[in-house]
Amino acid sequence: MGDIGSGLSGKTKLAKQSSLDRFVAVKFFDSVFNRQNSELKKKFKREAFILAEAQHPAIPYVITHGEVKCEHDSVPYIVMEYIDGTNLEEYVQKHGVIEQREVITIATQILDALSLVHSKGIIHRDIKPSNIMLSSVGHAYLIDFSIGFAPSGNPNFTRATRTGDHLGSVEYMSPEQNIDMKNVDFRTDIYSLGLTLCKLLTGAPTLKALDKPELSIPHVLRNLINKASDYDAENRYQNVDDILRELKSISGAGRFAVNTPSKALCSNLKCPDASWSPNGFYKGANFIDDCIDIHCTSCGDKLTYQCTCGYPVAETRFCGGCGAELFRVPECDTCGSHLTKQDIGNDTSSGCSKCLSKKQVQQQLQQPVWGRPQQILKDLEFDDDIPF
Repeated sequence: MGDIGSGLSGKTKLAKQSSLDRFVAVKFFDSVFNRQNSELKKKFKREAFILAEAQHPAIPYVITHGEVKCEHDSVPYIVMEYIDGTNLEEYVQKHGVIEQREVITIATQILDALSLVHSKGIIHRDIKPSNIMLSSVGHAYLIDFSIGFAPSGNPNFTRATRTGDHLGSVEYMSPEQNIDMKNVDFRTDIYSLGLTLCKLLTGAPTLKALDKPELSIPHVLRNLINKASDYDAENRYQNVDDILRELKSISGAGRFAVNTPSKALCSNLKCPDASWSPNGFYKGANFIDDCIDIHCTSCGDKLTYQCTCGYPVAETRFCGGCGAELFRVPECDTCGSHLTKQDIGNDTSSGCSKCLSKKQVQQQLQQPVWGRPQQILKDLEFDDDIPF
């Protein structure tokens, strides 16, 4: 029905599976330049086995594979899920750089897919924007495992690369893969993904582009990408689960604030900008309007923009979406009063500062008072604007 892509091995065409009345993608090994290349042909055939092994929502599933007879030869093909969308290289060319929150969503989906792929012992070796599809509903897919391989394991997708081969995209290829693509490990995919994220955010696959002030890329995100694409593999994230965990830690619960100003919550009980009574008792958390920061500028703690249920924070103690407690109000174990900063974190089973002040007043009142009793009572007054 028409071409929907092309690559090193040949063209990918859109077709209709009449038995199920659905569109599918059919990838052919029909490149006029490489169809006589027996090594590439082996890699192409192994891709079907890799796709069958790595079943994940962010990887197109394989339906079948085979060969079709032609005039002078037989052409291998793979029938797979059709993704109605565009690859990210074309997307950036057409629309420009991608909004940071969307890049984080794409990265999370691809990293999750890579986690499975790597757990199967498979290395992709060609991660780049053109090998990531974005569907019409915004879901990301990692495609083209044609030069993927496993250093050991399943014989259906190993030993398809010789020492000295230089397949892949130079712009996104790790230094060690550029030297010898056979003797690489999972960290080569991490390197390529880091530069891919750089391209999506800046329009260029170079780490220096992350520092452009007009892009306002948060420091924590720049650090994450720089570490992922460090020249020295020993300095990178050593597995995708590490980078995925860190990515989720800075983006989870709305803490990855970027371009859209919104209400943020600092739940640090000792934050200087928390709500304190005139006499220094904690009354509530620090809420910041129209905020885009990741960390509180008063105490340095991470900010929260959403409850874990996804509902945005409001200036209340409990989430309006699920009712969960967003911040804690510490109370004395003895009298139930709110606490001062000096009491927060201390054992109050024997009382807080307020308890001790009350005891002191009671002791003073039990003693004979000479002179001006009203003045002494006034001197012994203690804060009573916090409920017991």
